[in-house]
Amino acid sequence: MTGKSTAYRIVVAQLGATILVAGGIFPIWGAAPALAALVGGLIGAGANLAFALLAFHGGVQGARPVLRRFYLAEAIKFLVTAGSFLLAIAWWRLAALPLLAGYASTLLIYWLALLPSVPTVKVDRA
Repeated sequence: MTGKSTAYRIVVAQLGATILVAGGIFPIWGAAPALAALVGGLIGAGANLAFALLAFHGGVQGARPVLRRFYLAEAIKFLVTAGSFLLAIAWWRLAALPLLAGYASTLLIYWLALLPSVPTVKVDRA
């Protein structure tokens, strides 16, 4: 599995988590908080999609151009996230707590996706 396909799978899983969180909020607190949670999740998934599109579009290259692309993609991801939160809170006046809950669901998916790739060290106790 390539990094590109893994990144896209994570974005799809983040969208699924976003729908679950917004769907869970809707019957309890109503449409406005559910919309805020949906937007929060879309902020997280959209920023990660922007990162994936920018970081993996160049194909096989040397280490320096790839690293430069990843740094640029991370900077743009940060700007997309910050700008989207500003828009959601200041312009659309969405409730902050459900907005952050939706965003947090995307972070949780990202962290869980990294767990299988954590290297383990086997110690031979002879």
